[in-house]
Amino acid sequence: MADQAEQVSFARHILPLFREIDIDHMEPFGVLLNDHEYMASPQNAQSVRDFLTGDKEPRMPINGPYWSDDQIALFDRWVNGGYQP
Repeated sequence: MADQAEQVSFARHILPLFREIDIDHMEPFGVLLNDHEYMASPQNAQSVRDFLTGDKEPRMPINGPYWSDDQIALFDRWVNGGYQP
């Protein structure tokens, strides 16, 4: 995990949070969890976040394990930090 002073990057911090099975499961729906350009769209990032938190159903990842509050906070830091690659 990134410490509070470190800038959060997609490749280093966010992408490793998605399992290969999650990436493969979502691709047929047009959700490209492993693609920075796709994920850096504010609309796409918010939608993915909503599924990760359970604000939208079904909660991701399907059948868990669900992301911890710390992992969601890291995702939020990435978003708030400008979607760094």
